[in-house]
Amino acid sequence: MSVLVLQLTDAGLAAVQGASGTDLTVISHLGLSDQTFVAAPTLTALPGEFKRLEIQSGTAAAPNMAHLTAYDTSADVWNATGFGLFLEDGTLFGTFSAVETVLSKAGLAFALIAFDIAFTADFASNIAFGNALFVYPPATSTTRGVAEIATQEEVDAGTDDQRFVTPRKLKTLLTASLEALSNTINGTIDALRNSTDTAINALKAISITGAGLASGGGALTASRTITVAEASAAEVAAGTSASTVITPRRLGPISISLAQNGYFRFFGLQIVWGRFTASPNGSTPVTFPIAFSNACFSVVASGVVAGGADSQDNPPAVVTSTITAIGFSVFSADDTSSSTSYIALGY
Repeated sequence: MSVLVLQLTDAGLAAVQGASGTDLTVISHLGLSDQTFVAAPTLTALPGEFKRLEIQSGTAAAPNMAHLTAYDTSADVWNATGFGLFLEDGTLFGTFSAVETVLSKAGLAFALIAFDIAFTADFASNIAFGNALFVYPPATSTTRGVAEIATQEEVDAGTDDQRFVTPRKLKTLLTASLEALSNTINGTIDALRNSTDTAINALKAISITGAGLASGGGALTASRTITVAEASAAEVAAGTSASTVITPRRLGPISISLAQNGYFRFFGLQIVWGRFTASPNGSTPVTFPIAFSNACFSVVASGVVAGGADSQDNPPAVVTSTITAIGFSVFSADDTSSSTSYIALGY
């Protein structure tokens, strides 16, 4: 059912704007016109009016839309190209005009006129229409009423908000949509599968093999392992293997202290050095800055007093029997103290 846009007159607009609460504007009559005219807001009479019918009922189908019904039980035959709505006091409320016929009646017919009008603002709640009998308003989201079933084309387009969808047409749309989606997904999966197969076949044609210190590998038709062998402690000591690598654990721990009394430890070998003052005419014990883990093999010490006459023949000497992992002793026959340095070797 088409919605006819009504042009309110100035008097009609004033009446509906002044209505509120229980004091509503009552539309009581429908005037019919067989002339085409300009629906101006200044009109006070309906041009070409040939018949006036009483409004039987009406309702607000939406804030800016009203549904009206009127009857003509006469034997008159007429075609109307326009109409006007009148208030209870005879005021022309609004008009509508068209070139083509919008309402008509045959001679033997009983006319039940039902039509929808749209206002330019939300005035429908300020208007009363009389009885609610035989009211067939257009269906909206908030009003029960008459609605048209959408065609399959309208359902597929998804743009019509006036017609309703039946389960059958909805199923047809969903079936077609799911089929299209399924075809798209399957096509994407097939394309990915083909691309993956191509990539896998290309990889299978490639071989990776070890070289130099790395060994193993092979064609990529299966999982492959590249191995680099670690040298054993014996191989590191022997120094002859050309196919193994030395790892930190074979060399370590490495520790060093670069000081006047310091040490260096590498691959088990430990060198210790330092300085001390040898006491005159006696033994002097010396403690290493770090003890050897296992044993000290040898200690070399030297030192004389500058300008001492007897230092040339009596320098401090290591007492070999006193060498241990933690230190040693020296004996000096000098009559004065002697500054002495040493180097010790062990593991």
